[in-house]
Formats: sequence, structure tokens, C-alpha cells
Amino acid sequence: MIFDKIESFRNQKQGIIDDLRVCITYTPNRDNDLLCFMEQYLKADPKNRPRLLEEIKHCINGEEYENPFLAYNYYNEKDIKELDNVLDEFIDKLKNSRKASNGSDKEIENVIADTIFKINELHDKCYGELIDSWRNKRLIEFIVTSAKYAGYENAIDIINEKKLW
Repeated sequence: MIFDKIESFRNQKQGIIDDLRVCITYTPNRDNDLLCFMEQYLKADPKNRPRLLEEIKHCINGEEYENPFLAYNYYNEKDIKELDNVLDEFIDKLKNSRKASNGSDKEIENVIADTIFKINELHDKCYGELIDSWRNKRLIEFIVTSAKYAGYENAIDIINEKKLW
């Protein structure tokens, strides 16, 4: 029963992953795209301006152009999959720690600390943009609640000590 409950946390994790994907999903909108290109042009190094002018021209003429928001994306689908894998691994290790050793607290503490370390590394790789305040709250809730079902009550202490996001 406990293992089924821990397994059910994969659904909770999916909400965080889906939110990350929404933020990098692009739907062309010429007006918004043109404004984005113009902002980039104004801030661009002079050597990059001709390329941006070409993109602006394509956008105005209704021709195909690159996604102007790529310049603002600090993470991509690969990073999202990596976080998804880290969280799946967390669930698997929690389940295995309970099965293998009757769940020593030290083992669960190590699982939590290792997970936080991996999220820290990924968040840093994404220039601090991967975990916003909404995701921060959801990740903490996910880790704390999952750990409680595995029989560990002090996950928040480890999270607060180790997290850099």
C-alpha cells in the first residue's frame, strides 16, 4: 500500500514537468514576435543586427522566421527530461530504500540530498531559470510528501539546507 502511494507521486511530478514544457512551447504570433525581434535588435551587438533585420523582414512579410523567443529560453526539452528522470529516480530510490533496508533514515536522507544536489546542478546549468517560485513550492511539496510516505519526516530540513533554487 505504501509503495503504491509513493508510486502515485509520479502524477504529482508530472504537473511540474508539464509546466516546464508550457514555458518553452512556442506558438507563432506575428505581432508578439515582431515586438520580440525589435527588442532584440535594439539590444543587439551591431554585428548581429543584419540577421535580426532579416528575421524582422520575414516576420513582416508573413514568411517563415525563427522563433524569436529562443533567445530567452534558458532550458530546453533535454533539461526537462533530465529533471523528469531525476524525480523518477527519487521515487524509485525511495521505494527501494523501504524494500531493501526497512528504510533507514540515513538512506532516505542520502536519497533526498542526492536528489537536491542533482536539481541544484541542473538549475545552475539553466542559469537559475529552471525552478521558479511556483515550481520551487511544488518540488518541495513533492519531495516532502513522498518522503513522509516512505516514513521519513524531516525532508524539509535537508531541502532547506541543500537547495540552491
